[in-house]
Parts: sequence; C-alpha cells; structure tokens
Amino acid sequence: MPPLDRIKTVVLTVSLKLMFDSIKAASGHDETRRKLLDAAGEVFADVGFQAATVREICSRAGVNLAAVNYHFGDKLGLYTELLKTTVANDGATAEHALRALPPEAALRQFLLVMLRQMHQADRPSWHTKVMTHELAHPTPALEAVVEHMIKPKARVLYGIVGRIIGRPPLDPRTRMCAHSVIGQVVHYVHARPVIALLWPELEMTPRTVEEIARHITEFSLEALKGIKRNSKRTAPKARRLK
Repeated sequence: MPPLDRIKTVVLTVSLKLMFDSIKAASGHDETRRKLLDAAGEVFADVGFQAATVREICSRAGVNLAAVNYHFGDKLGLYTELLKTTVANDGATAEHALRALPPEAALRQFLLVMLRQMHQADRPSWHTKVMTHELAHPTPALEAVVEHMIKPKARVLYGIVGRIIGRPPLDPRTRMCAHSVIGQVVHYVHARPVIALLWPELEMTPRTVEEIARHITEFSLEALKGIKRNSKRTAPKARRLK
C-alpha cells in the first residue's frame, strides 16, 4: 500500500473510532440521566423534595454519588427536570395546529390530549404523587415549570375559550372559564382515590378517556355558550343620538 493511502486509512480508522466512542458516551450519558430521573421520581413521590436525599436517589439508580451534580447541577436541578417530565407537552396541543380548527373542535382535541397524557398505561405512578407533593409544598422549581411548561398550555386554552365566549384570551372572564374547564380534567387525576371509592367499576381505558373528554367538552361548551348569550343580554345598550 502506498504511504499516502496508508495515512488515509489510519486517519479514517481513528476518525471512526472517535465517532463510535462519542456515540457510546452519549448513549451512556442518556442512560444515566434516565436512571436518575426514574429513581428520583420514586424517592420524591415517597418523601417529597425536602426529605429526599441525593444519596438515596443515586443508590436506587445504581450510579455514582456525583452523577446528580454532573447531569443536573444539584438536587433542585434534578427535581425541576423531573417536574417538567410530569407535564411534558407532546406537541399535539400546539397553538398553530388548534387555531386551524373551529374552537369547539379545538377544545375537544386539547382536552383529549391532556387526558390521554395523564392516563397513559405506561405513565409511572409517581407522576401524580410528585406533583401533589409540589402543590402542597411548593419549591422554587414550580415557577420554572409553570413558566416553561404549563403557561404555554394555559395560553392555548385561553385562546380557545376566548374564541368561544367572544372575549380576549387574557380577559378575566376568559381566564375563569378556562380554569373551570381544566378543573374538570385535573379532578380525574388528583381525586382518583376518591373516585375509586365512589365509582369502583370505573376503569380508565382508552375508550373511557375518550368518553370523559367528550363529556367535559360538551358540558363546558354548554356553559361557555350560555355565558356568551348572557353577556350579550346584559351588555349595556348604546344610547341613541337625538
């Protein structure tokens, strides 16, 4: 083999090795993050943020004690990332997609996607417990999660409701109506233990989730349309000029 070809072969071999090593390292990096998030979900769900320890999380994850600092900065960084996963948006409720639909259809799609996310068969049981802990004892992580994860969804819902009742998205009445709608969705998650006692035969199958989404949509639309009608009746009439 000529010297130049030999050099090219060596360079190609080294480049390929570096590329595969990089891919392997990235894969290991992602695997460690996943283990930490899974273990942290269980620990935070059991004892809450304040009582949870990095040592216990790393022990359950089977990783080095320094892994939390390396991947998330500290315990709060890990907890913040975990909260984000509990309200992660899969993109199906993107505002640009819903704007193309009539508001009634957009509302049903928004609610159906949210209910499906909350009742996925493979959704870890700690999701609801962690968020319940957070709402009962808020941490600095809540502000970041609301700003980056929840507020965008809220603005989408404000826009849909505003179109239905004929008010601006950030009008106080629009916001109250939107929170009333979302309260029905959240009820099926945070009141699950109570619902199980009141309605033990209810199973959250995909079909049931669709039926609930349809019911909440129909129930809410009747109320929203009624509010719009009442607003028109009670609106001050313009004075006639003589």
